[in-house]
Amino acid sequence: MKSTNTEIKTSQKVAEILLDIGAILFSRNKPFKFDSGILSPVYTDNRLIISHPKSRDQIVNFLITEVKKIGIPDVVAGTATAGIPHAAFIAQKLNIPMVYVRSQPKEHGRGNQVEGQIKRGQQVLVIEDLVSTAGSSVRVIEALRKLGAKVTDELAIFTYQMEESKENLKKAKVKLHALSDLETAAKVAARKGYLKKDQVSTILTWAQDPRSWGKKMGFE
Repeated sequence: MKSTNTEIKTSQKVAEILLDIGAILFSRNKPFKFDSGILSPVYTDNRLIISHPKSRDQIVNFLITEVKKIGIPDVVAGTATAGIPHAAFIAQKLNIPMVYVRSQPKEHGRGNQVEGQIKRGQQVLVIEDLVSTAGSSVRVIEALRKLGAKVTDELAIFTYQMEESKENLKKAKVKLHALSDLETAAKVAARKGYLKKDQVSTILTWAQDPRSWGKKMGFE
């Protein structure tokens, strides 16, 4: 589906915000290493947003606009840990219930994976700060569905646009809505001088096959 002018402007503005607060970093010659072992020329730390009130308010307003477009759910679910504050901001402003979901159940107490209350049949919107492979997103979705929740959409601040994430969410039958993405951020970074124009293609090539990129580039 073709993006509207408003969506394009939002994506560009969110990318600018993340770049300006240092949430998106590029390092072509010394790649970052993800928990999954993937080597990457880009690293995104959206946890920084909560420390910048003006930027935080802008991001939250963009998120709420998107929630209204998707349809206000019965409950918003923040993914632990970085999705939690944004889910809380949304829930507070829209006056709707919130839960948060751990990556796995606790090993003590009641062994909860979902904290808060979910009622069977409720429509739940998952709030994520960043989508890479979407593996963690799928685990969250499965945990919510086990409690009887209906989950059809996920809202994220940023996505790397990995093919793996698209396949994982397609299998989970969940539609991803992201405020901004890697392609937009790379182009904005080039315009603002954070990247050279010829480096943009390197960044986008990584997203097409991130698990093999490090070896192809001679880092492994």
